Amino acid sequence: MPIHTVIVDGPLAVRMRRLDAARQGATGRQVLTVPLLASRLAGGFLAPASQEFLYPAIRLALEAGGFEDIGGVATLPGMPAAVLAALYDWWDAGVPERLPNNARLRDFALLEGRVRAALPSGMLAPPDLVDAAARRLRLAPRLVGPVTIEDVPDIKPVWRPLVAQLSQVVPVRWISAAQSKRSWFTGMVVSRSEGKSALVSADLCADPRSEAREALRWARSRIADAGVAPEDIAIATASPWAWDDTLLVLAREAGLPLHFTHGVPALSTREGQACASLADIMLRGVSQERVRLLFARLPALRERLPADWAQGLRRGAGLTTPELWRHALSHARAERKDGDVVERVLLPILDLLAEGISVAKQAGTRLLRGRSLALWEDALRMAPPQAIELSLQALRVSDGGEPGNSIVWGPARHLAAAPRKHVRLIGLDANSWPRRSLGEALLPDHVLEGLRLPSSDITDQDRMAHDILVGQSVEYTLSRADRGASGARQGRSILWRPDLERIVGRSAIPRHAFSASDRLYARPPDAGKQPQIRSSRACWKAWSDGDRHTAHDGLVRPEHPLIAVALSDVQSTTSLRRMLCDPLGFVWEYALHWRQPSLDPQPLALDPRSFGELVHALIAGVLRDGAPRTADGIDIALTDEAKRLAAVWPISRAVPPGVLWRHTITLASERAARGLKEALGEPRGKTWTELVFGETVEGPHPWTTLEPVQIGGSGVRFRGRIDRLDEDVAMGAASITDFKAGEAPRRKRPLIFDRGRELQRVFYAMAVSHLLPDVRNLESRLVYLKNEPAVAFGLANDALATAIEQAISFTAAGAEVQHSGRIAPGPEPEFFDPLSIALPADAESYRRLKQRQFAQANSPLAKLWSSA
Repeated sequence: MPIHTVIVDGPLAVRMRRLDAARQGATGRQVLTVPLLASRLAGGFLAPASQEFLYPAIRLALEAGGFEDIGGVATLPGMPAAVLAALYDWWDAGVPERLPNNARLRDFALLEGRVRAALPSGMLAPPDLVDAAARRLRLAPRLVGPVTIEDVPDIKPVWRPLVAQLSQVVPVRWISAAQSKRSWFTGMVVSRSEGKSALVSADLCADPRSEAREALRWARSRIADAGVAPEDIAIATASPWAWDDTLLVLAREAGLPLHFTHGVPALSTREGQACASLADIMLRGVSQERVRLLFARLPALRERLPADWAQGLRRGAGLTTPELWRHALSHARAERKDGDVVERVLLPILDLLAEGISVAKQAGTRLLRGRSLALWEDALRMAPPQAIELSLQALRVSDGGEPGNSIVWGPARHLAAAPRKHVRLIGLDANSWPRRSLGEALLPDHVLEGLRLPSSDITDQDRMAHDILVGQSVEYTLSRADRGASGARQGRSILWRPDLERIVGRSAIPRHAFSASDRLYARPPDAGKQPQIRSSRACWKAWSDGDRHTAHDGLVRPEHPLIAVALSDVQSTTSLRRMLCDPLGFVWEYALHWRQPSLDPQPLALDPRSFGELVHALIAGVLRDGAPRTADGIDIALTDEAKRLAAVWPISRAVPPGVLWRHTITLASERAARGLKEALGEPRGKTWTELVFGETVEGPHPWTTLEPVQIGGSGVRFRGRIDRLDEDVAMGAASITDFKAGEAPRRKRPLIFDRGRELQRVFYAMAVSHLLPDVRNLESRLVYLKNEPAVAFGLANDALATAIEQAISFTAAGAEVQHSGRIAPGPEPEFFDPLSIALPADAESYRRLKQRQFAQANSPLAKLWSSA
């Protein structure tokens, strides 16, 4: 069987020529690159050194030290990648033996020697591979047969002596475009004839994303209008990285067969995302959200865990250490079916992950499998583990597509080795195509003293690729962006054709849209028929119409069933305050059940509400078994309770890091101490703390009924938890204390409702009056604990009775607003409200525009919002 070898360049050419051989049934045809040809001739299972082996060798060479010039940067994370690029460039250049004598080149020569020595015996650097192949050239007729170099634009200097010697042993001919660099070649040369090369247009687009969109529109039009097969269409640029993400997303959305010749980012794949989740934990620490995300992307690990492994874990808890996980899983054990199986499987993994990035290799081996593990190991080879994020971002993998039935996208040098008939060249901006030569970071031009590396000729290479693509095409199109991704104005390339420039606007209507969303984007009449777009446009108009109160402002039909259900539920003091101070917010939160997601697993500080709950929990814990009678007793009890809560809280909610959490506990203990000592020595009868009413409670309580409390004739029922209740049965008196962790307001007038901010104590007084009918004298107090000493505002006797009557009327008014359906936002909140994200971005202007309409809708509650 006769052997014939075809030499090609680049991954696209290899796959296309092998496909051609398969279609033609060309038995005995070998399709190789020049390095693979050298390996074939060298024999003995020798192969060119790959990154898999070069990176470990480079890291060993750098760790050995002993450098004159690069010692200060040898340990930086990006150094292995810089050395690898310099080595490839150096080897490709075929540098002569006599070199300039300077410290940088001496260091580099030392590095190169160490790398060559560290390679496995079957892996050779290009110069060594050329020497090994040259020694076996006599076997070339049997190993490779006649050789055809097909569409290779250029052969690197290091391989040229081998090709020249090979042409003296077997017939070698070079078939390529006339622009190829082959003046040094002494064999048979065949130039491909130029195509018609019709320039269709030079499209000036708005930005790189618009360029990508126009490229896909062009490809779709070639297929639909001209009947061109996808395998005859190509999109190329000098350096494709700036367009990769956009084209990847748009092509998947469109369903177009677009093959990335240079691969897709590893992080765009499921396996890459598994590696990213593991890296996130090892670099930033264990947290519940990160662990859940990692397990969701590791099916093999998920199979080892019971389906209910997370049962009983509070989603709000950060769980930022293995100890917290151990504590939380132990507390939730009773809620899981399989007992401690989860703990036995999960805790050893968490202990390993908590050790951090230093055990990245062990963690990857234990948790990852298949392609995920391969990517993880590749990333660890490229740079130290501390830089694994950058390594993962740099990794690329095959997209799994077939170029033989796809449109191809990639660097121009790949396409120049396998030209297509219909080509679109994008990115023809100044300094982008052709690119400027920047040289090697490790071997800049000034240390080479006249020597030239291939990277120095990148401008000429880009020009040559452009000329080949244009010359071998039937038709081609150019495009460039008027502005870059950052918005800066872009100059045009010297390869640009201004005489055929055509401005393509963002809203230009294409002849062929490449996807359903692109059709809607380009055709406003069609888009306007979509329900979502019609609704959004109606919303925008409604927000801008100050003369109407619309559904987009909160208007609903009277007696809306969702609102009726929300009102029929037993309310809390929190929901009552939302209903009376923000009617639309009540609908969002309690009728539609919108909730704010917890995005921070370890905040730097507790929010005011959580801090107040911590202070209340400390006070309740101290008073749980009876109030201490002395200041020292309070301090001792408070210290014990603070230790207990410091361990318990982190397994149920997110808390700050260690030092800040201890400071928060100390601060909360100080305020709790003021509240406890404020009533020291006062004979208040029996004391109840954290006293629940309106629902079933275990243990003793003073109530005559556990049913929810009715708020007058409003039809609203509520329940709650009173911070402290002191009851003197003999005197028929009771005192309610509502602790506030903040600072007392500076007011001259008595504080009652404070424009709706302090409804709670009045509702508590209403509940106690209902549940303890024998109480004749009732006082309700607000105690502000940030002040030193604590400041108390009391409300009793006729003033309290009047406040209760007003609270009942306000509740009835709030319920009537909800029933009527004329619902609107309440006054602008004093502090940040997470629900405000549902309002227009310029909420201040929106409220001002709708002021009259909102005032009419909220008129029943206006008296509350202006109350003292």
